Amino acid sequence: MSKAADLAKFIGNSEQNMKLLLDATISSAVSEYDVSSTYINSTYDNYFVKFNFFPATDDVDLEFRVFVGGAVQTGNIYGFEIAGMSSSTYEGSNATDNGRFNVTNIGSASGEGTSGHFFMHNINSTTHAFTMMGQSTQYNTSASPNVNHFSTHLIPANAANVVNGIRFYMSSGNIASGNVKVYGIN
Repeated sequence: MSKAADLAKFIGNSEQNMKLLLDATISSAVSEYDVSSTYINSTYDNYFVKFNFFPATDDVDLEFRVFVGGAVQTGNIYGFEIAGMSSSTYEGSNATDNGRFNVTNIGSASGEGTSGHFFMHNINSTTHAFTMMGQSTQYNTSASPNVNHFSTHLIPANAANVVNGIRFYMSSGNIASGNVKVYGIN
């Protein structure tokens, strides 16, 4: 089989194994954007998410919290590691009150903002902590492109938490606009 045929087979199998559950557009400013249990629930154990967000305020971070039992989870229950590829900057925490997607701040000028994708695993597990990993890109406040590799999870003490939603928000100010796609993975 040729490499082109192998790639076509891989793409075809990937499309068959992923189901688009949400394709939402944010057309006016919001303080946060929630993906509820309508989309993230016991139907799938793993999800794939794509996002584009434009902040209303310059020099911010894209952050998130998860929902458990329909309630957003606060407290120092999140751990993360982020590698900023363009700046060789690394950040991490073993116990903080939110997850993050970037190490260099996001710009809000025309054409700036952030885009990315991530996988969510262990959604329904009560023995392995929820985890997510992915990549994001953004233009910083100087309009320079930045790339981030990230992994975020609930700390082991919260391994029994079944996740059923995610809230996106900026570290300050609103999400001016954007879009989110959520896929369930068979």
